[in-house]
Amino acid sequence: MHLSEEWVEELNNTAQSHKGFKEATTETELVIEYRVVEEETFVWQINIDKGVIEIYIGNNHEPDVWFETDRSVAISLFKGTINPLNAIIEGTMQIGGDPRKLIEASGMFEQLEDVFATIRDMTVTNIQKH
Repeated sequence: MHLSEEWVEELNNTAQSHKGFKEATTETELVIEYRVVEEETFVWQINIDKGVIEIYIGNNHEPDVWFETDRSVAISLFKGTINPLNAIIEGTMQIGGDPRKLIEASGMFEQLEDVFATIRDMTVTNIQKH
């Protein structure tokens, strides 16, 4: 189930075993936080420390950049039906922190998208509260 403990664990396992993602992040130090706001906010982070990748629930580290949206937009982003930049421009997703850090690490995003694509097919998305 998308945005569940199991999903984050699978995302973490996939990211850690993804050779291209690891190689693309060997010079990167970055913490990205995602917040999905509903009755209870679901927070998860991607922590990249020079090729060492950890994805986990919670806000264990101060994020360099954060994104905040609701569940329906988060699902559309995950499915690839909307573009993150468009969501920010349209106001359906907020961004904070230092977005310049994303530009510095832009080379890793193609690999990160591949990580998401890898788990997309095995993920059940549910817009309703589960």
